[in-house]
Amino acid sequence: LRLSNTPNPFESIQSIFTPKSGSPPSRAIPDAVVDPDYKLAAGFGAAGAATIALDQAGVVGSAFGGFLCLLALLFAVQGTRIRFVFDQDSFELKQVGEGELDDSGENIVVGGKNRWSYESFVNWRFFPSKEFPILVYFKETQTSPDGQIHFFPAFANVDQLNDQFELRGCAQMDNN
Repeated sequence: LRLSNTPNPFESIQSIFTPKSGSPPSRAIPDAVVDPDYKLAAGFGAAGAATIALDQAGVVGSAFGGFLCLLALLFAVQGTRIRFVFDQDSFELKQVGEGELDDSGENIVVGGKNRWSYESFVNWRFFPSKEFPILVYFKETQTSPDGQIHFFPAFANVDQLNDQFELRGCAQMDNN
């Protein structure tokens, strides 16, 4: 029998080997919103204008140059209105709203929300390279068990995207 006020002489030794209740607090990675980057839009705009100017008003050159200028405009607009957000468990596309970021709605190509868990990533990279990015690519298994491929123009800061993909542990195949 043990009296309620009498301490257990082995309590201090047991406390060394007994884990404390609750797990230690994990270091949460802060949410991140990737900055826009207009280099792609500027590059396409310059290429389009140069194509038009160098073709001396030929129909084919002017049409192609005009197409490049329209792409530049699209990339600039998208860079202004879309943000890539990394939160505690997912990568998401958000739309710039009135002082805050809003849900971007359903994915127009495959349906569903424009939000993917980091665990579903199979691969990601920049095309043709990180140093000269035109497209950002990733493949995930959340949308389709066989894997769904996504491409988007590099109208966001590629260095920040790269850092966040790595920090969040998004899977990446050896792309050498």
